[in-house]
Amino acid sequence: MRLLFLTPKLPFPPISGSSIKSFRVLEHLSQLHDVSIGCFLTNEEDERNTESLTALISNIDVFHSFLNIPRTPKNLFKSYFANIPLTIYRNRSKAFRALVEERAYNYDVIFVDHYLMYQYVPKSYQGRVVVHQHNAEHVMWFRYAGLTSNIIKKLAIYFEALRIKRYEIDMCRVANKVLTAPNDKIALTKAGASVQKFIDTYHLGNESSLTAPEMVFEDTSVSILFIGTLTWEANVDGLIWFLEVCWPIIQQSIPEVTFSIVGRYNDAIKRRVHSLNQNIQLLGYVENLEEVYKTHRVCVAPLRFGSGIKVKVVDGLYRGIPMVTTNIGAEGLSLVHGEHLFIESDKEGFARSVILLLKNKAEWQRLSSNSRQIMKEKYTWESVFENIDESLKYV
Repeated sequence: MRLLFLTPKLPFPPISGSSIKSFRVLEHLSQLHDVSIGCFLTNEEDERNTESLTALISNIDVFHSFLNIPRTPKNLFKSYFANIPLTIYRNRSKAFRALVEERAYNYDVIFVDHYLMYQYVPKSYQGRVVVHQHNAEHVMWFRYAGLTSNIIKKLAIYFEALRIKRYEIDMCRVANKVLTAPNDKIALTKAGASVQKFIDTYHLGNESSLTAPEMVFEDTSVSILFIGTLTWEANVDGLIWFLEVCWPIIQQSIPEVTFSIVGRYNDAIKRRVHSLNQNIQLLGYVENLEEVYKTHRVCVAPLRFGSGIKVKVVDGLYRGIPMVTTNIGAEGLSLVHGEHLFIESDKEGFARSVILLLKNKAEWQRLSSNSRQIMKEKYTWESVFENIDESLKYV
């Protein structure tokens, strides 16, 4: 089968939740089909990464355009005049559209990897269209609006959420199949999409961690680990919330506790974090997470908005580092509070669960073992690939 894979960013190197999923799906599809990938690049490093990707997956063809449209008030107003969501406007390119148009009709399937790329499916295309919906984007924007105190900003975000919701439902109506996480399927169905269109999928991580040796309580230090790219608003918001309202409670109970942050960050984030506490370690991007997992006792994912499945949570559960997160951090996964991890949404409960795991060896061991077991039983890449193959069967 000939398949055209459209994705907004080159999924290489696979270092974020979204790029990991896109890369693994692309790798799987290339083993079974004749695949071409169309994407956007932003700089020369992306060009070098394209060469690395094709060296690793030699049988794929890559075409691209350069695109970098910033999120500014001016572009927001332009998106209003174009009658499309800002995120769609920021990923709109006449040059890329022309590249897709001249190729699309040679393919049996267009695999739309992220709703941003649906706009490039030609209206007269007669083949199969499969959408890989990484998140229910409108849900994330509605949640973001709910946390915003500035009334003008809140209204602008809320209106954007409505526009994205309308766009997503129109996309689901036209697509043959939509791959999405179970929680996002519920949200999109409630918004008006047909439940028959959906096939479950999951954003997973490094499942090889399941074969690593069990973690040992005594080998860890009295330390907390946060993992997340700090150029993403949801990660920044959750981290600042944790530092402002949970961290003081934990420090008061356990003065010797330390806190490490893994993930890319900029100078503004560094200043903001250190304004709250000078002793917090900003480790930046860490290629091998095993190096930090094995020395930290508890992992936190204090997310207050977002959607979809959170790979940072998945990876922690794979490794067996006890996890404290929120309802949003745990959504999309069949996990039980107090059995596989702790799910807390208020500062007192969040801090209390972290303190318990830092101090209580028996509780720590129970969650470490249970988390790995549930992930081994339910959340492996094999099942993800089976559902992706299912989405292509009706050609």
